[in-house]
Amino acid sequence: MHEQPTAASQRPLLWSVVIPVHNCAGYLAEALPEVLDQLGGDDRAEIIVVDDASTDDPEAVVRELGRDQVRYERNPRQLGAIGTFNRGISLASGELVHLLHGDDEVLPGFYPAVAAALDGTTAVAAMCRTVDIDAAGNRLRESRSYRRGTGVWPGAFEAFVRSNRVRAPGIVVRRSAYEQFGTFREDLPHAADWELWTRLARSGPVVFVDEVLAAYRKHGESDTSARMRTGANIIERESALSIISQHVDVRRRRTTIRWGLLYSFVYATRTGVTLARDGQWQAAAAQWREGGRCLLHVPGALRHGYADDESSEPPVPGDRSLAA
Repeated sequence: MHEQPTAASQRPLLWSVVIPVHNCAGYLAEALPEVLDQLGGDDRAEIIVVDDASTDDPEAVVRELGRDQVRYERNPRQLGAIGTFNRGISLASGELVHLLHGDDEVLPGFYPAVAAALDGTTAVAAMCRTVDIDAAGNRLRESRSYRRGTGVWPGAFEAFVRSNRVRAPGIVVRRSAYEQFGTFREDLPHAADWELWTRLARSGPVVFVDEVLAAYRKHGESDTSARMRTGANIIERESALSIISQHVDVRRRRTTIRWGLLYSFVYATRTGVTLARDGQWQAAAAQWREGGRCLLHVPGALRHGYADDESSEPPVPGDRSLAA
């Protein structure tokens, strides 16, 4: 189950940037300089690299690029992605916690913009727009705006309960929210972030920062890519719905599950098309197979169509944000 951090008596730091890594030292070397450019030398910030038993020596990257301002922590044993995320959160001391996966990046202005957006609000988290990049760092497509201009997103919970709208590098969570509402469920290795963002959005406001300030990397070595090749991402997405639906009123749970299954079908179909275009036919077939199974479980859902509002937009194809 998800781990609950112990409340600290004092919070002298504003920022904790937690960078979990596992065999992505090359990408870490690309991510660290921008984080340091924005927060290096700031006595209100800490940067922690949490290594989950890598074999490619991320510690050497920290020694070379860290300017003695990056703390390196190696897990005592391999914990897996979700266990590493939760350990990183438990190590953090800042008021604002940014979990930056080692293969993703922040763009110039990320930390000042997010801090400004959260300042003076009761929001539990803030999320920004992101851009997908490939293994070489080439820009692919940008995520959409969910509101015009930066501010509290009133429809966040309704959007999250249907489909994961968060790209991992684009969200910052208050430490107090993790303490009060918990961290990642370790029984959901692929959909743990989706469940957590939904849980947080149910518990308090979410600020949307209407700027592209982080980069989410799509590459064949990621955990998500491996799960897509077998369809495991859709299988777990389907099973996670029974847990996520517990966050809504009991009278709406059946409808929530049906919508979630329908969105999973749309997601799997579009992902399969993208994989097929790339020549990954077996992976595409796995997505279509599991998406079809989701559709079989939603009799009657198609009759209603999509409501004409922002929260009803189908998920973006290729979205790794369900992944840890």
